[in-house]
Amino acid sequence: MAKYIYLPVNSDEMLEFAENMASAWDIPKNQILANKVTSGIGKSMYRWIDKCLSSLKSGDTLYIVAHGTGGGDGKQIGAQRNSGKNKQAKVFDRGIESWQGGVWKTYTPTQLAGTLVKEGLPGNFVDLHLCACGSGYDGEKLRPWAQRLREAMATTHKSLEVTGYLGWFDATGSSVKIKVNTQYYDLNERAVTFS
Repeated sequence: MAKYIYLPVNSDEMLEFAENMASAWDIPKNQILANKVTSGIGKSMYRWIDKCLSSLKSGDTLYIVAHGTGGGDGKQIGAQRNSGKNKQAKVFDRGIESWQGGVWKTYTPTQLAGTLVKEGLPGNFVDLHLCACGSGYDGEKLRPWAQRLREAMATTHKSLEVTGYLGWFDATGSSVKIKVNTQYYDLNERAVTFS
């Protein structure tokens, strides 16, 4: 079936990362999904018009893109987004690209589960991948983020399988890899699935 990328935080940085993933995996850009309104009451009002995940089928694959902590015990994932005059901008320092500006929008597993339901993720959906750095790592105090998301969705999405990853995401227009220290791995080599 089809592959989709979802941005819970619709920001310039996350969109660029998603476009790199889509290019590497031959996913059409119109299959990068996000609420068109980035914050506030307008975001919930827009869901009356278009729940951006409602057209997915049970056999599709959904990749959720956000920043993670890169390790265990992460309480939230998220990204910076434009807010008022505080805009995101790509900057280069000694040839190294980074993003600055914006305001952080974060989610706990329970909050992201609620957002996925509000955006219309079908109740029979199965294959969800959490593309947030470290989303598969077990911590000293907390279970892996991907596992906690799965648990938060257990009553509404009984067949759901959530895959997290052990390491940092690296996406170019030609590949998506997981980085651990200086080594790069294919995603399936560093994937952990919870069902």
